[in-house]
Amino acid sequence: MPPVARHFVTIRGGRFGPRQVHYRRAGRGPAVLLLHQSPMSSRDLLPMIGRLAGRYTCIAPDTPGYGLSDPFGRETVEMEDIATGVIEFADAIGLGRFALYGYHTGAMIAAAVGQHFPGRVTGVAANGFVVLTEEMRAELLEHYLPPFRPSWDGSHLAWLWARIREQSIFFPWYRKDRASRLGFDLPSPEVLQERVLEFLRAGDHYRVGYRAAFTWRGEQGLATTLTPTLVTAAALDPLHADLARIVGCSPLVTVTPGGSVDETLALCERFLDAHSAPEPPPPPATAPLPGRTWQQMVDVPGGQLRVRRNTDATGRLVLVQHDAASSSDQVEPVTRSFIGHRPVLAIDLPGHGESDNTIGTEDVSVERYVTVLRQALDALGVDACDFYGMWGGGLVGLELALGDARVRRLVMSDVLWHTPELRAELKAHYTPAIEPEWHGGHLLHAWHLLRDQGLFFPWFRRTRAGILAGEPYVDPGMVHLRLVNLFKAPLMWRLAYQAHFAYPVEERLARIRQPTLLCAPGWDPQFEETRQAAAANPHCAFSVLPDEMGRWGPGSGIE
Repeated sequence: MPPVARHFVTIRGGRFGPRQVHYRRAGRGPAVLLLHQSPMSSRDLLPMIGRLAGRYTCIAPDTPGYGLSDPFGRETVEMEDIATGVIEFADAIGLGRFALYGYHTGAMIAAAVGQHFPGRVTGVAANGFVVLTEEMRAELLEHYLPPFRPSWDGSHLAWLWARIREQSIFFPWYRKDRASRLGFDLPSPEVLQERVLEFLRAGDHYRVGYRAAFTWRGEQGLATTLTPTLVTAAALDPLHADLARIVGCSPLVTVTPGGSVDETLALCERFLDAHSAPEPPPPPATAPLPGRTWQQMVDVPGGQLRVRRNTDATGRLVLVQHDAASSSDQVEPVTRSFIGHRPVLAIDLPGHGESDNTIGTEDVSVERYVTVLRQALDALGVDACDFYGMWGGGLVGLELALGDARVRRLVMSDVLWHTPELRAELKAHYTPAIEPEWHGGHLLHAWHLLRDQGLFFPWFRRTRAGILAGEPYVDPGMVHLRLVNLFKAPLMWRLAYQAHFAYPVEERLARIRQPTLLCAPGWDPQFEETRQAAAANPHCAFSVLPDEMGRWGPGSGIE
């Protein structure tokens, strides 16, 4: 299979305003646009990309509000809106005519694009197509899409795991009768975890794509389309039975029930072969979006890293670096605070957030992270920066500053200055293994672990002496974001923390020569240690940060 590259494209105008679309691209040859089901992302289409990329240019966007693509900013979205969004995306990447493959919700979107924009589409392969009776439509809209919001006790995670598991057993998932029983093998806990993570990324937005598919009268679109269209579904697909209800189609529509999954995909391939499109141009560079952080992928040896940045202001760049088992999403409040004051950049370290793991799992260290960070800065053309490291991210900045003259000033929030005894205890207990379990209990384990980190230090002692000062750091939305980041970095959850605990911060800090600011909020358990570390080094100063992370940027003494 040819390598799959990830990109962001910026759409500055159009019906839905400025936004970014994340997409995957692989192969050479005629253009095929692949559209995923809800609430997944283009990652779900990697097997199909693998089938096609040997002879096609496969382009698979995350649809609006899923994966890493921006939503439209509307609570209610119609299928025609999503179809228009697909065309705006195609325009943004210079794609003129193309073939379409869609699965489930993606099949509905693909058919809608073919109906509304026939001049742009050579053919539509719709695998899994929803054709509902009015009774079933009303039932699905009433029961299929309950709100999904983080709760303080983590109960939303128990519901989510059960819902994703039931979706592999019954259709619709909320029915529990023999007629609704599916004939699939139950996926492994690891596969269920991948699906849960996609759902967690979407959050309550998961309902938008589903609702658009349930409310669209797709059979009416098939009756009037001017685009050659194949409608199919595998024999075990719960939507296979819907095919019998498709009547009165356009002469350009072929309804062909599929057999096995492989046979059905082969049917779609033959259709695409018969309706190929021109080869697309190379992917465009990612353009900035004023007034907000925007995302791009940067190529480094062994893979790609995701970055967030803003280039509205002039002056020296500020590089904001996240903690272990975190991502640029976690430090977005700080990154965003620099907009209009300084150019700002945040990078997902290898194996964290949305970055590929380019360092593997052997000998993970702060030094190896710094090697990749240098590669990213080289690729981005950064010749000078001030480095702002959050918790363990400060160690990465310290190591970078010691060997790279590009770092002109260093800011470290908390120096992780532990006694040998505490360091050994943290190595042993701070990051227990969290493996997917069939009952989903690992989600609650992770939730309460992360919640306790906002209440105690060390969290695993849970003692009165370890109660954190200040307001409890337990907002459900914040804990939810940390949980998503943890499960995006399941390997680095332990390895990165272990690397940070092993880093000789005392020895390294004594060697620093750049102006360095050590800072911490009053509630930080390392507040006094950070103050003492600053007093011991003539190149260091100390500053007290406000309690709220969103105020840790300009105006807090950082600049």
